[in-house]
Amino acid sequence: MSAPVRGLAYKYYALASQYAWVLLDKVCLEDMQALLTPSLAFKITGKALKTSGNVSKDSLAKGFLGADDYPKVTALLQANIKRVAELFGYPKDFLPALEFIVVLNLNSGLKDLLYQMELNQLELDYAEMVAEHFDLNRYDMLDAVLKLAGQGVMVASFDDELHSVTIPGPILSHLMSRPVESKDDLLGSLLNKSPEPLFGLDAFPQANTDLLALYLDNASRKRVLGVSVLLYGEPGSGKTELARSLVAECGKVLYEVRSVRLEDGRLSQELDARYATKQRIQHFAALQAILAGNPDAVLLVDECERLFIDADTHYSKEALHRLIESCPVPAIWITNHVDSLENSYIRRFKLVQEIASPDSSVLKGIAKQSFAGLKLSEKTFKEMAAIPNITPAIIGNAGHVAKVVAAKGEVAKGIVDEVIESTLQACRLWEDNLEYRQQLNFDPALLNIKQGTEPLTQIRHAVKKGHSVRVLLCGPPGTGKTALAYHMAEQFDYPIKRVKCSDVLSKYVGESEKQVAELFQQAHDERQILLLDEVDSLLTSRDRLRNQHELQLVSELLTQLESFTQPLFAATNFDQSLDRAVLRRFDFKLECDYLSAEQAMTLYKRVLSVKTLSSDERERLTALKYLTPGDFAILARRLTFTTHSNPRQSALSLLCDENQRKQPSSGIGFIR
Repeated sequence: MSAPVRGLAYKYYALASQYAWVLLDKVCLEDMQALLTPSLAFKITGKALKTSGNVSKDSLAKGFLGADDYPKVTALLQANIKRVAELFGYPKDFLPALEFIVVLNLNSGLKDLLYQMELNQLELDYAEMVAEHFDLNRYDMLDAVLKLAGQGVMVASFDDELHSVTIPGPILSHLMSRPVESKDDLLGSLLNKSPEPLFGLDAFPQANTDLLALYLDNASRKRVLGVSVLLYGEPGSGKTELARSLVAECGKVLYEVRSVRLEDGRLSQELDARYATKQRIQHFAALQAILAGNPDAVLLVDECERLFIDADTHYSKEALHRLIESCPVPAIWITNHVDSLENSYIRRFKLVQEIASPDSSVLKGIAKQSFAGLKLSEKTFKEMAAIPNITPAIIGNAGHVAKVVAAKGEVAKGIVDEVIESTLQACRLWEDNLEYRQQLNFDPALLNIKQGTEPLTQIRHAVKKGHSVRVLLCGPPGTGKTALAYHMAEQFDYPIKRVKCSDVLSKYVGESEKQVAELFQQAHDERQILLLDEVDSLLTSRDRLRNQHELQLVSELLTQLESFTQPLFAATNFDQSLDRAVLRRFDFKLECDYLSAEQAMTLYKRVLSVKTLSSDERERLTALKYLTPGDFAILARRLTFTTHSNPRQSALSLLCDENQRKQPSSGIGFIR
């Protein structure tokens, strides 16, 4: 299928053919035929030329130096090149060199010809050939080109060769499509302002924003070279929004570094850029030149890891080092994958900061701001902030969708929920785990602790102050150990993370210890209370262990326990199975016992919604010595299914059955 006329016009065949012949005319016919395949000749000239066999140099010259089929298109380009030279003080004598560079960037066949010459080991100096043809001084010509590159019109590589100079896609597009009016008119197409920030710096307490703002502001004011800042962290932790807020706080303007390419006269951006990283580096270098005299400009290089991975493929490491170290315009580089950057790169950044995921209190504030006007409740904001793996970006997107469809109240909440859940599911980050839910509201008065109430008062004070208190809760199942930890977290508005054995243990040797370290680190970063449920399965006495990896897991847990900075609760039904060193690491050891008779009767009246008990009920409940709040939770759930108008008798029977199950088994012996 033939290319559309518009595409053919923007190949600039006539100009490309002229400059190709400047180069080809310097080689013998034999070398020329070795270089020129029919397809390469067509890419340069747009014509089907015979290039091999019985063909003369003169016949090839006629094919290359024929009439221009698109003179108006060529005339606009040449007029714009002349205008650029006038605006930027480029000597008119060297216009052919500038035109050669432009055409080289527009016609891929001309560039391929130079590549083929190198492959055929034809040691030709392209700059010298152009200079000689137009009677120019080679070094003066190159000097003029480099000065133009210094103003952002083009990007010169570090080998200072004419054929390696590139022109940013937006500038090429302008030269081809419309007259150049001014410097700003030409260079403005390269400037992509970043969107306005959604939040202030106070929305990022997880970052040292004071240091970032002070450094950026002072460095810009003093015109310090090489101001390169690297922000790294988990995806969605708010790094890009932080950069926007930071630059706005300093009164600067943030410009984004993107990749661009030109295809058949049309400017395309990242979606179809063939060598996106190389084009972003070129764009970065061009922006540095354009904005070098602007004290209010800052560049943003988002998701920059690919630029470092591709070094030495499309450009050199040394060139990238110099861009980081000597840039005149401050630049903020952002990555989710700092491990992709070699240390030699990281060392060249003046300021490096990890941006952790914001904690639930920050996320709650972001949710309030993002959902403003949607008429959502305070409880909804709190629930959103507690969703595992939620990020400011996802919260912002959910609010955006709900506002665009003009939803309010419950309808808006449903939309927000759906956007968040479907996004996290697509990212494989949705945790659809069963959550801990109490059947009965927790009442501290119904917690029967052998050590009395004084330790609870001390623990409550420690949690309120955010101290790293460590509490071991022992006792039979259902006595309220887990409920107490959740009650403490809810009372002081702390997020709580419940860790079960299945969250830690892995079939791979060494993986369990790694998961333990990650769980503790996450809880530290997000200021969570940790609840180690059924901790005896994780901290079994080392005297009972035989495998080395099991011993290593216990040692890792003990180490993490000692260094953890937030409140920690551990619950077990079998404290006698714990490693002896575990007990020494807990500040409090609370033994949760069965309910007293008075506590059991209080719960019985509460669950059955009765004010008084019969003498039979009082007598039978007093005789049940092994009841727990968990048994009454079972009773409350059972009552939701009953059809009896008076369920008191069946309630007593259920409690008797639960009590009987916990009776100590009698030993086997002889009947006397």
